[in-house]
Amino acid sequence: MSHLMQFKPLAPQSRRSPLASFALALALTVAMAGAVLAKDLRFGTPFVNGSNLHKGMEKFAEIVNAESGGRHKILVYTDSQIGDITQLLTGMQLGTIDMAYLGIGNGASLKGGAPLNIGYTPYLFRSKEWAERILNGPIFDEMFENLAKESGVRAFAAAGARSGRAIQTIKGPVVRPDDLKGYRLRIPPIDMFRAAFEPLGVKVVPMGLSDIYLAMSRGQIDGQDNGFDLALTFKWQEVAKHWSATGHVFELATWYISEKLWQSMTPADRLLFKRAAREGGAVTTRLGEEIDRGGVEAIKAAGGTYTMPDIAAFRNAFKDVHKPYEGKVWPVGLVDKIRAMQVSGEGAGQAK
Repeated sequence: MSHLMQFKPLAPQSRRSPLASFALALALTVAMAGAVLAKDLRFGTPFVNGSNLHKGMEKFAEIVNAESGGRHKILVYTDSQIGDITQLLTGMQLGTIDMAYLGIGNGASLKGGAPLNIGYTPYLFRSKEWAERILNGPIFDEMFENLAKESGVRAFAAAGARSGRAIQTIKGPVVRPDDLKGYRLRIPPIDMFRAAFEPLGVKVVPMGLSDIYLAMSRGQIDGQDNGFDLALTFKWQEVAKHWSATGHVFELATWYISEKLWQSMTPADRLLFKRAAREGGAVTTRLGEEIDRGGVEAIKAAGGTYTMPDIAAFRNAFKDVHKPYEGKVWPVGLVDKIRAMQVSGEGAGQAK
């Protein structure tokens, strides 16, 4: 028998109709499209590896990676590995970086972001809890939406309470605003901070968080104004021994994302990202409170001094800082409205 005779025709059930072939091709196309969406997302921060803020990011990544059905894989980068604050923001605009965990006012440097300066108005919020309620309410929702439209970067969640800001210096103690005259302080590159400190005679020195330790150890700057959460995780208490508990700003860490990426996501994935950010933020807050409870002891254990300053004097020194922005950057009376909400309880139910 010849070899040709060994071939058998296809069984009838194995032949595909044109309709079945089209359906198979369509299914393969959809599967391939799904595979394209299953991309690594680069998520960066200047915050320290192992810090409470890093742990919050890890919780976010854990939830998204487990529940997105393989569509998203979050890769977390700490310590400015993929960029400092400015580079992270620019990277999200360009699409080279997907997400960042930063301060709520860091978006103020972007087009459409200037109103976010209001979040750093000294003594705007009475506590971390009030900051969380109002930053997650309609006033800031509108600001976040405008930022996304104008800049291409969206703040999709404010979650993760930061320690109250203080003044930590290599000389001191600082008790009254006048004590800061002539000091060189590292201050975030945010207009409101400059407007607050320069009238006190402070020379504002912008620099990345990772550069502060060396700059203070060499006397290139005299101090900085973050709270316990960053000061202790960056170990600044080793070189700056004077802590003044001004509590001049309460804020939340904020979850930023490329607007182009956000618009490409399904509604279900957007909800997943928001929920994961809230849960990650809760981790940041819980671990941050542990840091705060041990903060005074940590400062003293490093040989430092902890000072309760004249808060009334600082409030008075900062009381008009916001006025040049009224009617130009945000509506007239908005600062007073936010403060009044905390007296009346109006903002108590706004957190989402």
